Amino acid sequence: IVGMACHLDPVFSQGNFLKYLAHSNTFWNEIMFQLLLESMRFGLLIGFLLLFSSSFAEAGEKLLQPWGYEGGAGPDHWGEMEREHEKHLQCREGQNQSPINIVNVHESNLVSLHFHYFETPIKIINNSHTMHLSYREGSYVTWGDQKYELIQFHFHRPGEHLIEGKAFEMELHLVHKTPDHQYVVIAVLFEEGEYNANNANLEIIWDKFPKKINLEFVHPEDIINASNLLPQDKEYVHYLGSLTTPPCSENVSWFVLDKALEASKDQMRNFSSYIEHNARPAQKLNYRFIVKAK
Repeated sequence: IVGMACHLDPVFSQGNFLKYLAHSNTFWNEIMFQLLLESMRFGLLIGFLLLFSSSFAEAGEKLLQPWGYEGGAGPDHWGEMEREHEKHLQCREGQNQSPINIVNVHESNLVSLHFHYFETPIKIINNSHTMHLSYREGSYVTWGDQKYELIQFHFHRPGEHLIEGKAFEMELHLVHKTPDHQYVVIAVLFEEGEYNANNANLEIIWDKFPKKINLEFVHPEDIINASNLLPQDKEYVHYLGSLTTPPCSENVSWFVLDKALEASKDQMRNFSSYIEHNARPAQKLNYRFIVKAK
């Protein structure tokens, strides 16, 4: 107060100020008024800084938030939420995205898919987005004169692709790649059914679902063959699309097998107890063609 009084009137010494203060209510009121103004200014500044820092922290948290399937982390935000979101722009701006609703299929002269799948030990990761199984080198599929190495497969529940608006309970994606990074994904659709020999092959995998996240568990004594996860009828529809998860890279060749397999209700429920929901909604077809063999 003394300092402010001297600042207001330099002729005041500390002693004069104290004497004046004892006899002047007016001067005291002026001092208190100035103190009130300064306090208000300071309070507003602190409030602004707190609000700014809170907003900045919230924005930073959003930038760092991992992608997922619900709310602000869901598919509608994949192209904007990552710190390096430029690499995910295809999720928002791509014109050939997957999955799709398969309608208006055109017949064409297409060659058959030929599967050359061999046994592999179970190597499985629960990455919180799906159950991801890596495949031993040497298994591949051919389409015409092209050869595509099977590198991994994983599951989505519910299924991602629709067929004329019909949704499926689950979908298997068998991911293949060439040395120059061309991708082929073969999709197998699943409906709910009774327990049988077909979905017994799933049970071998289901029994090894890990609860711990982002740790690979290897079971060398448990051998599987992806051929046992395919229907006997391997007719397909084909279109050009993208990966269905970030970074949503395009120029992916999709083969969706016509024949759906069955998984039991208990198997569906078991998968959902680990991965509750991991399906991207159907994307716009735009000007793409969907074709199948004549």
